[in-house]
Formats: sequence, structure tokens, C-alpha cells
Amino acid sequence: MNKYVIKPLLLSKIVSEKGHMTYLTYYGQPIVRPYVMWYIRTEDKNVLVDTAIEAEDYRTYHPGFNKLPFEPVQTFEEALAQVGCGPDDIDIIIQTHLHMDHVYNTPKCKNAVVYVQEEELRFALNPHPIFEILYPKKIIERLNFEVIKGDKTILPGISVMPVPGHTPGCQAVIVETAKGTVVISGFCSIMENFNPPKDVKTKVSPFATYPVIAPGIHTDLFQAYESALKVKQIADVIIPLHDPEMAVKEQIP
Repeated sequence: MNKYVIKPLLLSKIVSEKGHMTYLTYYGQPIVRPYVMWYIRTEDKNVLVDTAIEAEDYRTYHPGFNKLPFEPVQTFEEALAQVGCGPDDIDIIIQTHLHMDHVYNTPKCKNAVVYVQEEELRFALNPHPIFEILYPKKIIERLNFEVIKGDKTILPGISVMPVPGHTPGCQAVIVETAKGTVVISGFCSIMENFNPPKDVKTKVSPFATYPVIAPGIHTDLFQAYESALKVKQIADVIIPLHDPEMAVKEQIP
């Protein structure tokens, strides 16, 4: 079995509300939210999980974002240069979901096969009005996706599984490493989603839950909870998509 290393590549970050990630829990606490993509090099393939978003692209995406304190870290191209490749060298992109901060740079990788769950693409092309702004339709319509349905092995040691709830078609990415099974969560989360204290309901919020807390942003709350539980049950190491540690982590494991 191949044993991979995952390299988080940070494009931008912002100090934001912790409670946005954790359903009705930890509100009023500031937290660094990083916008990250994950690079995996196989024997003959360059693989990205998501493509993140740069600070200026986020600011200009919608007038409501233009005064938010996004901090630029590096461009998409600069991030890829850190791992010795450019956009044209990316062979595979696995989209956890199609929110703009996860798909924004995907059109730059013209040679990549882009995997997405069927249900996610269906919803992204005709989203509910509540979530319409999060799906960049002009970008999504330009992409030629490899549409999958359910669990799938992408490469030996790299597979996906549906984790709906944050969006209808989220998928987690399962990577076999020297430290065991690493799961890139697939939904917007931080580590507190997966390791709340047992007394979280009495000490933090009456709406908190244990052993996991559902994502704060979701299309189906109950599915989101079950997906977080599923990730926790199968992973030796969890990578939450927006955990502050991803802003400083060089590789996993």
C-alpha cells in the first residue's frame, strides 16, 4: 500500500467567528480561518484536494466581502511552486465541494481530471437561494468534471466517501499514510467539531453535542452531524478544512 504525505498549501486567511464552524457553539470567540488546498504527490501524479482562494479574489467576489480583513499569504502559482509544480502539472483535483473558496482556482489547472460528487454538481448548478452566493456558477460551468456517485478509489491509497450535510454532495478524502488513515474532512470544520469535551453541553452550550459537533453552515443539520461522526470513526488523523493549525502545518503526517 502506498504511504503518502499531504502538504497543506495556504493561500489566505482571516480572523473570523469560531461559531461559524460549530453549530450554536463557541460563538463570540475569534479564530484564524485559513484557506488551504492539499497537495499529494504519488509516483507519477500530482494531486490537489481543492484549490482554495486568494485574499483579493475573496474580497472582490461580492461587495459584502470587500472590507473584510482577508490576509494574503501567497498566490495559487506561488503555492504550487513550493511543491515543484505549476497549474499545468496538476493531474488530479478532488473537489470536496464546490463552494467558491474551494473551487476558485480549479480552472487554472487545464490538464487536471476534476472529481466531484454527482449530488454536489447538481446542487451547485441550481442552488437554494440561501446558498446561491457560495457557488460561483461561471467557474463551475467552465469545468469538465469527472462525476462520481458514492465511494470511489481515485488512486491506490487515495479514496473518497460522501459526507453530506454541509452541502448535499460533500466528499471526504481518505489518504493512507505512514501514520495511518488520514481523512480530509470534506466539509468546513475545525478540530473542535471532532473533539469537544464530554461536558460541552453543560460547560459551553446547551445546543452542543458530543462526541462531535455539526458544522455551523449546513444544508441538512442531521446529515452534517452524522458525517462528522463518520469521519471521526474511521480516521487516525483528521484534517478539518479550516482549522487554524492548517495555517502553520508543513506536512501531514
